[in-house]
Amino acid sequence: MARLTGVPILVEWWDAHAEEGWTTLDEVGSEPYVVRTVGFLIPDAKPDHLVIAQSIGSDDGLDAVLSIPIGMITRTSLLGNPPQAHTD
Repeated sequence: MARLTGVPILVEWWDAHAEEGWTTLDEVGSEPYVVRTVGFLIPDAKPDHLVIAQSIGSDDGLDAVLSIPIGMITRTSLLGNPPQAHTD
C-alpha cells in the first residue's frame, strides 16, 4: 500500500531563463519568467526545495519529479482535499 498521499498543489515560481543567441543589453528582458505548475506535493524530499510529482504509483514510485528552489517560489495554493484511502 502506498505511503505517499500526494496533496495536490499549485506552485507559481520564477524560472531562470536565457536569451537565444547573441543579443544586446537593451534586448535582454527585464520581466521575470513566471511559471505555474500543478502536481502532488512530496514533503521533506529535498532541503530548501519544494518537490512535486506529476504522478504517484501504488508502490510510491514518482513520475516527472520537479524540485523548485524555495527562493524562486512566489505563491502556493493547496488544491482540493487530500486523497482518502480506499478499502475495496
